[in-house]
Amino acid sequence: MKKLLSIAIILCFVVPVLAFAQDKMTEEEAQAEIARIRAELDQLNTDIAALEGEVDALTTSVSKLETLHAGLTDKVAELRETWKRCQWGRYTVVDGDWLSKIASMRKVYHDGSKWPWIHEANTDKISDPNLIYPGWVLLIPTLDNYTVIPGDCLWLIASYLSIYSDAKRWPDIYEANKDKISDPDLIYTNQEFVIPHD
Repeated sequence: MKKLLSIAIILCFVVPVLAFAQDKMTEEEAQAEIARIRAELDQLNTDIAALEGEVDALTTSVSKLETLHAGLTDKVAELRETWKRCQWGRYTVVDGDWLSKIASMRKVYHDGSKWPWIHEANTDKISDPNLIYPGWVLLIPTLDNYTVIPGDCLWLIASYLSIYSDAKRWPDIYEANKDKISDPDLIYTNQEFVIPHD
């Protein structure tokens, strides 16, 4: 076995040498081959330098595009927030109003404890939540869910400032809650509805 292995190793060295000896080049041929290889190498180095320049330019472009993308993402988030605020209800303060009283109104939240929502949405006007003035128009943030109270119907719910401020949008509530509403004219106290906002 060792003899066979030794013979195989010798053959691995001898065969290439014999092949080289058969294809033996003249010195001129060898010099010409070296010159050709050097020319190819020079061309490859030139190509690499050009490609590196293109890579640098593309890297700069990608960096600019990433910065632009980040800026646009921030702008989209800002516009979404602005659009959401545009959909909020508006309430005009009258004499004798205070935030808890407004929040407790049926057309607002029917829950006085939600007054901080109104305060947070109007910090540009309200520096002290105990001081609001007649004539101020306050934003009323919309609800994502609504619990039916006695006397409600879909068009009335849609008209609430904390929902759509538009009774004609009652089908939006119906479509989003068909699993709970079999007849849009029949809804029941304590039913929980999802309120879709586009």
